[in-house]
Amino acid sequence: MSLSPVRLHHVDFAAIDVTARTEWVFARFWDTEGAAAEVEITAAGITEGVVGQIDHAVSLLRGTPISSEDDVPIMLDVDDQSLGADLTNATAVSALRTAVSIIQALKSGVSLAEALGGAPAVVPLYANINRGLFASGRTPAEFAAAAERAVSEGFRAVKCAPFDEVAPGTPTAEAVRLAVTGIERVAAIREAVGPGVALMVDCHSRFDVESAVKVAGELGELGVVWFEEPLDPSKDPAGLKLIAERISLPLAGGEHGYGEASFESLVSSGTLEIVMPDVKFCGGAAAAVRAGRAAIAAGGGVSLHCPSGPLSLLTSGHVNAAVAGSLRLEHAVYEADWRSTLLAPAERIVDGSLHFTGGPGLGVELDWGMLQWTGRVWRVS
Repeated sequence: MSLSPVRLHHVDFAAIDVTARTEWVFARFWDTEGAAAEVEITAAGITEGVVGQIDHAVSLLRGTPISSEDDVPIMLDVDDQSLGADLTNATAVSALRTAVSIIQALKSGVSLAEALGGAPAVVPLYANINRGLFASGRTPAEFAAAAERAVSEGFRAVKCAPFDEVAPGTPTAEAVRLAVTGIERVAAIREAVGPGVALMVDCHSRFDVESAVKVAGELGELGVVWFEEPLDPSKDPAGLKLIAERISLPLAGGEHGYGEASFESLVSSGTLEIVMPDVKFCGGAAAAVRAGRAAIAAGGGVSLHCPSGPLSLLTSGHVNAAVAGSLRLEHAVYEADWRSTLLAPAERIVDGSLHFTGGPGLGVELDWGMLQWTGRVWRVS
């Protein structure tokens, strides 16, 4: 498909508080012909830096023809290695690259999925119940109730992050002892939803090799289908590979990885079986497609990381639709009951699946009136 060059003009920003712990942040990129691409840039703790980097990049690129999203890092004189070590800049560059892809799709009159080499489709989701439980006591019973609710609404797969009591760096024996409560949460979920629901567990890099092996064994007995990031793949891939060699559960991860080559390497090296690129960090939507295809070609699986807002979920859905063989897409449930109304047309999730609304690009627009009224909207320059 031949896509016309993009000439960026300016960028607007918006943010809205979701909970005491969560803020969703967005950028709207305008080109010189009045086309606009909306991209989620939520990145906890680094929002100010991301906004500054995006604004600076747009000022550098303003009016210059961008033929393809993969020209953006070249034009900004940054490479995959430096971006892989700098989450702030990686988030900014990923947003710019996604914006170029969306604007090109809009101008061509096709969906983002089609521009990426796929076609709009119903995308199966799994329910990440973790963020919706932050306001609770996070008891095993509350984990079980959230999972049971998700299953009643059509989700056939549920993920939790149950190991609150274990801090990264905790010595092995103490980590195993503290993990007991987390395992009780997982056991409560399994009892509530039965054996027919896939159950995944995210560790948020809280373990070392030995404690991870021990915990994985207990989770395996509960029928868990993947073990996510007991160690951080970007910091200790060798440790993850040791874990992979000693456990039966598939290892998943890579949410902060940048560049398709990094994900293919994680699979081909035996470090991870399932990679989880995040469109906000990995280089954008087109890079996520290439990363997913490369991981599958290397014999692994791909499931996009997306514990974020409706705009990120929809963008990830278009990526999923362009990667044949993708696993279920992550959806953070029950964090905000008004979530779907932030998009027009509203986000549509039925029976545990994301349904596209049709139309070019993403086929939706953010409700900037709602963002102005209940959040904040601004322009840096």
